[in-house]
Amino acid sequence: MKKILLSAIMIAFGMCTYAQNSIKIPVGKNIPVTLTSEIYSNSRASQQVSATVSNDIKADDGTVVIRRGTPVNINAEIKKAKGVGKGASVRLDIISTTAVDGQTIYLQGLFQRHGDDRKGAALGVGLGTGLTVLCPVGLFFLCIKGEKVTIPEGTIITNVVTADAYSIAI
Repeated sequence: MKKILLSAIMIAFGMCTYAQNSIKIPVGKNIPVTLTSEIYSNSRASQQVSATVSNDIKADDGTVVIRRGTPVNINAEIKKAKGVGKGASVRLDIISTTAVDGQTIYLQGLFQRHGDDRKGAALGVGLGTGLTVLCPVGLFFLCIKGEKVTIPEGTIITNVVTADAYSIAI
């Protein structure tokens, strides 16, 4: 009887120990992200967009589950400004980062910037001068491009959250 009781206590103690070595991150936990590279919409070379976690992310008990400076995976869609006044655009989809135990933490977040369109100016001046005064020369005004987009290094993206609940081994 003592062996059975002792075995039950050992199993219960083992379960309690396991529960204490794991910390939960809830769905929707805010993870601020800082861009560590500058983004130019009209760059000729393809750009590598890099970012890191801005602050230590802590569980409710104060234990760090994601360290500050941990790299963040980003999918960047960069479109250049085009003729007829179309502005540039930058779209950054925040994908994932890594917890202290090496587990991949999937994130949800979006950052967008759009350059101003100059379509009215390009069409107005281009067609106006092209059709009335200087037919071939006026049509060159249709090549007017929209505004470029530049996002500086150090920009903080605050609307990033965890996509799922995670159990982090400590």
